[in-house]
Amino acid sequence: MIETVVEIPLRAFLPCYRHLNDSEADINFLWGGRDSGKSHYIAQRLVVKCLSAKYFRCILVKQTFESIKDAQWQTLKDVVEEWGLEELFTFKVSPLEIECVNGNKFIARGCDKPGKLKSIKDPSDAWYEEGNQISADDFNVISTTLRTNKAKVQQWFSFNPECEGNYEDFWLYKQYFESHYSQGVTNFTSTTTWDIPGTDKKIPITYTSTHTTYHNNPFCSGQRQAILEQLQSTAPYYYQVFTLGKWGNKENDAPFCYAFNRERHTGVTQVNTGLELILSFDFNKNPIVCGVYQIPSERKLVCLRSIKLPTSDIYKICDHIKELFPNRVFLVTGDATGKNSSALVKDNINYYTVIKEQLNLSIGQIKVPAVNPPLKENQVLVNSVLVLCDVTIDKDHAKPLIFDCENVRMLPTGEIDKSNRNDPTKQADSLDHFRYVCNAFFGWLLKV
Repeated sequence: MIETVVEIPLRAFLPCYRHLNDSEADINFLWGGRDSGKSHYIAQRLVVKCLSAKYFRCILVKQTFESIKDAQWQTLKDVVEEWGLEELFTFKVSPLEIECVNGNKFIARGCDKPGKLKSIKDPSDAWYEEGNQISADDFNVISTTLRTNKAKVQQWFSFNPECEGNYEDFWLYKQYFESHYSQGVTNFTSTTTWDIPGTDKKIPITYTSTHTTYHNNPFCSGQRQAILEQLQSTAPYYYQVFTLGKWGNKENDAPFCYAFNRERHTGVTQVNTGLELILSFDFNKNPIVCGVYQIPSERKLVCLRSIKLPTSDIYKICDHIKELFPNRVFLVTGDATGKNSSALVKDNINYYTVIKEQLNLSIGQIKVPAVNPPLKENQVLVNSVLVLCDVTIDKDHAKPLIFDCENVRMLPTGEIDKSNRNDPTKQADSLDHFRYVCNAFFGWLLKV
């Protein structure tokens, strides 16, 4: 191994991040407003580590592989050139990697190619750029890939605090920030301890949070400062997120459920044992989903659960329903196309035949319209239900429906935006079972 001892003066790092120069934390979160220099600092820190560590193999992670070259890869290149270290590094485009003369390296991986996330041998570090766009599943895949015994394993996150849906439900916020941010604390070091089953071992995991805005970056130009400050009057939401660096939720500029209000329409629900349970199904190849409802009165609708089982089929979801609600009386509705025969069920029969058999129902317990109504008419009906009826969606057991009500968009063509099954905001599975229960039991609202 070629020794690469390079002395980088302390003044090269922004003062707001210098406390991280010697950080031994397992995870370091650098987050807040734009133009705060957080990505630049992480690049600096990792270049130093790449030069000084005996073993260093870092994964550069973003939501899409294609975007890494213009993000982390380029930022690392800028730092190397800024410090005059070009002769020590080779920047490759195919494959997208950075190699140091001492054998250490950076390797790019995108979450849009999950198979390749697992293919790196003995990685020691990971840098998640725009970490607010990383899913919990992708984080779990990558973090469990960091398993080398050759070096201290560390992970670095840089992000602006914006997320799909309500940030209080977002995995990153709930897992690492909720207990601190709810108390007004943004900069902290925290340790959680995990018991190892079958042993007396208690393993600590330490993480740091460093919150910054452009105010912490003396190199932020006056023009950039003005752009960020003008958001206060032109785009207050973006001012909160991008200027002040506060947690926020992406705005839905064309919501399907324009009448939905989280405060009015969510709460704690209980099963009314004197009423049948209404099961509303939406049939996808993966996942099949089911909403569990009750209608206590003509103008009252309660959603008890939104069941969304990954890699499930109609048989598995029926078994799950029987386990959750044994010995209950059911009514079934859902997507009218489920009455067509399908190769996805045994003997090429239709979904409702399977549901009838699996839940031991009579034909009178299946209440599915002949056809689904036009989407435009359906949107009017759904929002009429939200306005004219007492609707309660369980805030803990029907989160997928709440997410869809806040995030599913309508396209200018009058269709629901379902353009990307990998984007949770464009799946609309739980919204679909809500639409179907409105079609089956509240269609009369449009005739009043």
